Amino acid sequence: MTDNTENQNTIEQPAIAEGSASQETARKRGKIKEVLQKNKGARIALALVALALVACIVLALLGIAPFGTLSGIREEWKTPSYLRDQTINILVCGIAFDSQGDEEHQDRLSDVIMVANFDREAGNVNILQIPRDTYVGDDLVRYGKINGLTNWGYLDGSMEAGVLPLIDTINEQFALPVDNYVLITMEGFRTAVDMLGGVEVTLPEAVDFGNGTVLEAGTHLLDGAMAEQFVRYRDVWTGDIYRINNQRYFMAALMNKLMELDTRTMVSLASAIFPYLETDFTVSEIISLASEARGMSTDNVRLLHVPGEGVSRYGQYGVDVFSVHKQALADMLNEYMRPYSDDVSETELNCIEIQNTTTDYDDEGTILGEIAS
Repeated sequence: MTDNTENQNTIEQPAIAEGSASQETARKRGKIKEVLQKNKGARIALALVALALVACIVLALLGIAPFGTLSGIREEWKTPSYLRDQTINILVCGIAFDSQGDEEHQDRLSDVIMVANFDREAGNVNILQIPRDTYVGDDLVRYGKINGLTNWGYLDGSMEAGVLPLIDTINEQFALPVDNYVLITMEGFRTAVDMLGGVEVTLPEAVDFGNGTVLEAGTHLLDGAMAEQFVRYRDVWTGDIYRINNQRYFMAALMNKLMELDTRTMVSLASAIFPYLETDFTVSEIISLASEARGMSTDNVRLLHVPGEGVSRYGQYGVDVFSVHKQALADMLNEYMRPYSDDVSETELNCIEIQNTTTDYDDEGTILGEIAS
């Protein structure tokens, strides 16, 4: 992943030599700008292409880069070719760099993991939020959590760290194909929020971060640093579910903020976060999806989270993990994430159910427009 912070806040672009690679990139950005300028519906459509992850609503407006990068996503991991005109799945991740000693040794953990199903025929988007602590097996990845796959890869060495073992695991354990992916670092997320002048989030109850910082119930203007803390905060009692709910509030607030922006500001914002992105989307694919989704609103977007519950001090590493509820997950996948595929049964899911003692967190999702209103 590119993580070049040089000139990250520069809006004006330097002169571009005729025939250079930079000129080609600028030309492709120009195509995105043309789409953005058509109407507000197109901007919403582009926002819904990458979907999920709070910052990914912004990064989709970039036209996503690097253009034409080959992801290595295997054909067997993707939606069957005969269904891709009807539906596609997009993996969206937020990568957090947690320092381990010097600057050359940093963990690349996927703090935010979402799979967005874009029903091209019905014009709906369903976003499945996968808790970062979801247990996928001590024999699969160090510490057994799904978020470690981007950092360590598979323990047996069959697949190196990065997006591919994450895609493979989602496909294998959740019976979900993945056609494209978008990654953004949390540094890029902070940059985007600060360039927006902060994002106003309305909270139904107080959030105590346990470090002396408390956000009382009500409306707060969050800058980049506070926004990152907000979307990454893990409550000691409800763990990943609490974090996922915070991400929903922030995503709705960010969508409202973006809808108020003019095209020039959006393009400037996109340029600033360019260094923090990795994707296999091409510009033509984004423009095509934007055209299909024009006119879609937040009322067409449903946010779901993997049903399950937290388990303390589990496995050989003795860490807190999130256990999937397999039957509830199968029901959710069949209703919202597999619109044109045969139903998948509980026994066909290869995810790991450690325990199933409560249905408190087995929700049926939230319409983004209901939060944003």
